[in-house]
Amino acid sequence: MSKKNLAIIGIGEVPTGTYPNRSRWDIIYETCIAAVRDAGIDKNDVEGVVTVAPQAQPQISAEISFGKIPEELGLKGCREVCICNAGGASTSNCLRLAEQYIESGQAKIVLIPHVTVHSTIPMPDLINFFAKAGIDLQWEYPYGTTYNGIIAMMTRRYMHDSGTTEEEMASVVVSLRKWAAMDENSIFYGKEVPPVEKILSSGMVSSPLHKRECNVLADGGGAMVVASAEIAKKMGVPAAYKLGESSRYFSAFTTTRTNEELTNGYRDATGEALADAGVSKEDINLWNVYLAYPVGHTMFMEAAGLCEPGQAGKVFMEGHTWPGGKMPWATIGDATGRGHTGSGVSMATYIETARQMMGKAGERQVPDAKYAFQNTAGGSGMNFIATVWGRE
Repeated sequence: MSKKNLAIIGIGEVPTGTYPNRSRWDIIYETCIAAVRDAGIDKNDVEGVVTVAPQAQPQISAEISFGKIPEELGLKGCREVCICNAGGASTSNCLRLAEQYIESGQAKIVLIPHVTVHSTIPMPDLINFFAKAGIDLQWEYPYGTTYNGIIAMMTRRYMHDSGTTEEEMASVVVSLRKWAAMDENSIFYGKEVPPVEKILSSGMVSSPLHKRECNVLADGGGAMVVASAEIAKKMGVPAAYKLGESSRYFSAFTTTRTNEELTNGYRDATGEALADAGVSKEDINLWNVYLAYPVGHTMFMEAAGLCEPGQAGKVFMEGHTWPGGKMPWATIGDATGRGHTGSGVSMATYIETARQMMGKAGERQVPDAKYAFQNTAGGSGMNFIATVWGRE
């Protein structure tokens, strides 16, 4: 398959938040219609639908799996339909499947949607799902291990090895929330950006992670329309072009990998993706990083060689990653600022990458943004998929 032959030409999204009266199908209708309109195509031009599998939502997952989206949307030109589940890496794999459809001639234009509504799932079901997803059922689950607990241990190890302070780790949240406050689709849009002191005074969830350093489950959804690079250029619409990609797999469970393995994987996959795109890290105008918790951001920044080892916390604290800074970073605020919509955080991040490359990001728009780095990770951080996107 030839590379550099995929473009995002349309995007649609609903605000993230707690909206129990907004049904899953309402979100699918709204985001898919918006993405099709944004692309300037007729709905019957869509020949394939590849959907991000909703997490902890068996009914809607089953309906999508059996092909209900083309039926509901009346996509008369649809030839292919499937659903993909790779946790937070699902959107990356949906894009790969779309590439396969396009390259094989099965579909010229593909629709990629995602929906999550956590607020109507009974609390015991939500707790039980996230207590088991990405957790070893023999050695972790019986002892009450949670994502927050595991990431807290990773954070403590990283802080010990790097000398990063609690204040510097909290500064990552400040940076993410500054971007989120400017994003009308964020759960924290227009809200106060908490200073470091307020983050560290919030309740301790699992030392050293405070409440404001952890994710908030939310409802949300988005959709993208993709086509070949050739079609996008012929249409003359603003687009985001996929230029390069690489990936690494670590392990199914966080406790069976080391921070060193993560660092090496981040470094190698990022370098390979940049080389595949034919650009250097100095060419990247936007680092659109999705790693869910603050420690992922500091570890990645150092692994990618964007600062000296042990200095990432200072980069965030000094404001270089903030709006207007020299290193625009996670411009929707990652899951910490957007609200965690299951696998949909990766969808929201890709939509933001496309929005930035299309010049549609409003007050968050990175000036003269030509190249964006974007990553995803699935499950409990089982892998790392690095991609590079361009305006041309």
